[in-house]
Amino acid sequence: MKRKTMGRWIKDQKERKRQEIRAQNAQLHAAVSVAGVAAAVAALAASSVASPEKSITKHKKSSKTSTAIASAAALVASHCIEIAEDMGADHDHILSVVNSAINARTNGDVMTLTAGAATALRGAATLRARLNKENGAGTIVLTDENVWNGKELNISQALNFVSRGGELLKRTRKGDLHWKQVSFSINSNWQVVAKMKSKHMGGTFTKKKKCVVSGIYSDIPAWPGREMENKEQMAYFAIQTADRVIEFECRNKGDKQMWVEGIQQMLHMHVI
Repeated sequence: MKRKTMGRWIKDQKERKRQEIRAQNAQLHAAVSVAGVAAAVAALAASSVASPEKSITKHKKSSKTSTAIASAAALVASHCIEIAEDMGADHDHILSVVNSAINARTNGDVMTLTAGAATALRGAATLRARLNKENGAGTIVLTDENVWNGKELNISQALNFVSRGGELLKRTRKGDLHWKQVSFSINSNWQVVAKMKSKHMGGTFTKKKKCVVSGIYSDIPAWPGREMENKEQMAYFAIQTADRVIEFECRNKGDKQMWVEGIQQMLHMHVI
């Protein structure tokens, strides 16, 4: 590729990176806010169980129900905090928000926290939808205006395909299968980086994992137990990372070709 072609593509990638960081920060804020709401509810439920009137014999059944609710609320709060940390939220910041939230004493306090969390979730969803729309709105032109041959167009399409990313079935070390939203990019050190995202709690939160890619394998055989399911459509490839080979299943051979070609082009890129 020519210098102009590479420069234009890198500029677009930097802008996309800024948008992704903004969307990620919004998601972190939403996750921490929801963790605060969950902690407040758990604290109120626990205080309800500990209140004297709930210990009276005639309210024994009600007390058991309150105890169960308090236990469930504490579990949800713990899970929300864990998800926020997994997403990259600062531990001290989470503790600060949670400690503030557990001081909620009235329904109005909890409603205020809930409204704030709902606003944060809507904001994060809006930014993510806008980012996805912009990424899918058009292709990035990777060629000079006078170079419009088939090979250049194929390279452009493949690079845009892997940059936008898509859903792939990933096999873990233990053989478990999980759907991941996968995309590839080039970092400031000219390394190819794979980004894998998975959903938590009905898709409300997203957990991300990044790894540097050093190679790609296109001759991966069908996974055991999968070769009989839609055999004509499924196709496989793998990427080499620092500590392992990660295998993916594509929906069809056409998608596999785009993934493989796009990743190969990124691996072959270098500064001229």
